[in-house]
Amino acid sequence: MPTAELTVKALLDDIKKYIDVELLAGEKGLARKIEKRYINHPAYLLTGYNKDFPVDSIQLLGNRDIGFLSNLKKKERVGAIARLLSTNPPIIVISWGLKPPAELIKGCERTGISLVRSSAPTWKVREDTQLYLEDKLAEFTSIHGDLVDVFGVGLLITGESGIGKSELALDLVERGQRLIADDVVIVKRKKDMLIGEELEKEDILRHNLEIRGVGITNVAVLFGIKGIRMHKRIEMQMNLVKWEEKKDYTRTGLEIQEVNILGVSIPYAEVPLVPGKNIATIAEVIAMTYLSKIGGCDFAEIYQKELLKKLRRQGKKYSKLEEDEE
Repeated sequence: MPTAELTVKALLDDIKKYIDVELLAGEKGLARKIEKRYINHPAYLLTGYNKDFPVDSIQLLGNRDIGFLSNLKKKERVGAIARLLSTNPPIIVISWGLKPPAELIKGCERTGISLVRSSAPTWKVREDTQLYLEDKLAEFTSIHGDLVDVFGVGLLITGESGIGKSELALDLVERGQRLIADDVVIVKRKKDMLIGEELEKEDILRHNLEIRGVGITNVAVLFGIKGIRMHKRIEMQMNLVKWEEKKDYTRTGLEIQEVNILGVSIPYAEVPLVPGKNIATIAEVIAMTYLSKIGGCDFAEIYQKELLKKLRRQGKKYSKLEEDEE
């Protein structure tokens, strides 16, 4: 379960889309790698308490942190800043456009730790940077298949090469569903969710479908913006397999099957292919059945309960007839 590599320079280049950032010192540290997915406020460390301190994480200094350092005597301030720099953070960020102590600027320049300032409030710096880190450094894997938004359900379509995954995705888009990715789906774990997106990042390479015998078709061009999505939570996997006569396939839906991806379990349905079967309709029914179960209506369970009730009633009826010996 790898994670993407992220440098301080890449973070600053990307985060500029959301907040302004200004490099104050430590230009030599722009090549440092960021590996932790959270931001820390080092207030306790500045006062001298360093137990369980999150080493190597981004450090954020706000109003109270800068105010605390500014009010210390020079010797104490130098000691507090030395404690912070000794943890070797990849980057230190100051919010509210505050002016940092001169000792902090000199220390960052000397140690090669990038010191950055933003005029944004502390909460916005923390929130925007945190969301970015969770996406950029999320555990991920690549899966051979297609991802389609079917009635709001992220349906991951898998199966061996040439079985018809792209054709099914195209059929679903033609019915009004939305394509996220074809051929290779990048799956990221965010908390307890799986998020799927395309491998390609360039617009011209996005949302293409490879249809054997036809070639490359672009869904955005053919169907417009309504036929695509950039990313989607993956909620179900539908695996297409060739029909095997002797294999026992589920008929009632009572058997709950799941597949584990990056430590997250999602419902799994195996669909055998035979001539004449409308797979697009089945895919839509799978998505609608999933939605109905979330809403508390499980057709398979209801059917089973009603069938058992009927059998019990018939059993009582026949037992009474047998008791009548006249």
